[in-house]
Amino acid sequence: MNRKLNFSVLVISLFLLLQSIGIKDIDLAPTRDPDVEPNTKPGFVHIKDGMFAVDDIEFLFAGTNAYYLPNYNKIDPGVVERTFNTFKAADITVVRMWAYYDGYDCGYSSLDAGENVIQTSPGIYNEDALRDLDFVIARGKKQNIRFILPFINYWDELGGICQYNTWAGAENPSANMDFFLSDKNTQLWYKQYIHMMLNRVNTFTGIAYKNEPAIFSWQIMNEGRNPGQDPEVLRNWYREIAQYIKSIDPDHLVGTGEEGFDHNKPAVYSVNQYSNQYTLRANEGTSYLLNTAIPEIDYGNAHWYPSEYGFGHAITEELLNSQNAWLIDHSKIAKKFDKPFMLGEYGFPGWGDERVTAMYTALWAKAEEMNLDGSLLWQLTSDYTKCAESGGNICWPAGREDSELFIAFMNHIKQLQTITQP
Repeated sequence: MNRKLNFSVLVISLFLLLQSIGIKDIDLAPTRDPDVEPNTKPGFVHIKDGMFAVDDIEFLFAGTNAYYLPNYNKIDPGVVERTFNTFKAADITVVRMWAYYDGYDCGYSSLDAGENVIQTSPGIYNEDALRDLDFVIARGKKQNIRFILPFINYWDELGGICQYNTWAGAENPSANMDFFLSDKNTQLWYKQYIHMMLNRVNTFTGIAYKNEPAIFSWQIMNEGRNPGQDPEVLRNWYREIAQYIKSIDPDHLVGTGEEGFDHNKPAVYSVNQYSNQYTLRANEGTSYLLNTAIPEIDYGNAHWYPSEYGFGHAITEELLNSQNAWLIDHSKIAKKFDKPFMLGEYGFPGWGDERVTAMYTALWAKAEEMNLDGSLLWQLTSDYTKCAESGGNICWPAGREDSELFIAFMNHIKQLQTITQP
């Protein structure tokens, strides 16, 4: 989700670190043959017969995003503990959170992050911030939670490609995917970051991230797009990065982290069911169909924010038909390639309590009817501060676990989750 932050930023000098930090010593070329199936370790999420599975048992889930957890472990550890207690009350087993925080020039907030920037400059990493990520993974593992971890943001929040582009000297760094993809330094720094993260050893568990079954999946980018460009460009880059990840870590799933837009309204979409064509507009430079077909991408991924996609805030038959078609079409495309489909984010910011409840319950009913492989709402939190920041959040602080919406969500989880921990 794009939550633009308007905070004062610190301007730092651009400098090259290729020699001083030893990037030249890291082999960034993929080494694994993409046609060779990886070994499936016990306890890892894998794909079986087009579905998510753990130890060959189908794994359906309804979980949540909680991007803020590593940051808040430093600012207010009590929020983290209360949030995990809320997850436990809901029986949540899958959580998506950011495995990045890049620099101080783009989307940085000292109030939100304190000293929790992970990559302070190209190839220089903040161990304290990484320990907060370690802690959250270790804490979640204690209650059988698995984490989906994107490596970078398309949006400026928490740095994203804007920060990489700034380091590389781009004149217009914000959301400039064309520069990010074509600049050799941004690509080198990004692969170096992936290399560091995959090989990191958790200071609380002693397990390398690439060997950690509590990690469900890596995602290449949060909501990547390449406006105005040929979708093949982004598709080819996704494949290159997926191959690189799997050359180091063949056991974890890899997803794009995309929103699910497409470029030419191909026949696989129920176009007549969409009351607003924003969701299939052709100018975002991305194709869900092409991206999901990539052999090294393990599942389809899309997001759903109808108010941000031009549908307004009124609940109409046309909107509900569009919502159903969005789920059905993206799931069918993934199944075409024998892959599961995950609704990686969904929310209804600014809708008001009654309409929010109606939209969530309608979506959950359709997901149950479809046996949707997985979904992650935006976002469950026990902290009202985060709710005020993003209207798409659902808040259940202590004492509100008996709310109608919370009970409906728990019932939805019970319907979809056939396994919580083998």
